[in-house]
Amino acid sequence: MRQGPLGQWVARLACAVTSAALAAATQAQVSGSVGLDSDYRYRGVSLSGSRPSPSVTVNYDAPERWYAGASATRVALTPSETQVQWSGYAGWTTPPIDGRSLEIGLDGSHFASVSGYDFAEAYAGVLADRWSVRLYYAPNYYGRRTQVAYMELNAYPAIDRKVRLFAHVGALVPLAGAADDAAKTRLDASVGAGLALGRWDLHVAAVAATPLGPYPAIYSGRRAALVVGASASF
Repeated sequence: MRQGPLGQWVARLACAVTSAALAAATQAQVSGSVGLDSDYRYRGVSLSGSRPSPSVTVNYDAPERWYAGASATRVALTPSETQVQWSGYAGWTTPPIDGRSLEIGLDGSHFASVSGYDFAEAYAGVLADRWSVRLYYAPNYYGRRTQVAYMELNAYPAIDRKVRLFAHVGALVPLAGAADDAAKTRLDASVGAGLALGRWDLHVAAVAATPLGPYPAIYSGRRAALVVGASASF
């Protein structure tokens, strides 16, 4: 299937981010990881058919407070086909005031063999040491001609340098273009813990989402799962 304009934009974004990250590698501002999770859940919904999913991620943080990143993840949007989801993002944060920073950015995803599902978002948020809140807007969510807003709150209680806890709640709200079941608001939540062992990160999380709402909808997939995974940084 030929890529549409959005698919080409996302692919170019991912290539540009990767090239910038490789070019800046000597500045010690580039990080990356390879990982494997028992289930790839995006906003509470499995995009891997509730099966294990490998991924590769590259991130770049600049001294001027802007950042960018790209990732490749195995997905299964239909039961009969697996493919690669290419994702890219770029954003900027303000200098912290009283421990809080404002953030703005863009992100997008391109699906290698089904580019009709490609989509892009703009987001803004507030970042603190132990929590963050963001609001996203997508004018064409998963290529379904549906405008949506996604609101999320994340918390990261302090434990120690090796052990971390994390929690997340989110709401996906259709704004225009959705009908029937897709016009419902979807809620999702997760809570988990991680352990850092040198370059390795081990993590486990309980993830759940309500049914219905804009694509990706939960059809025969499980609405809740215990996700375990591991990643190695480079």
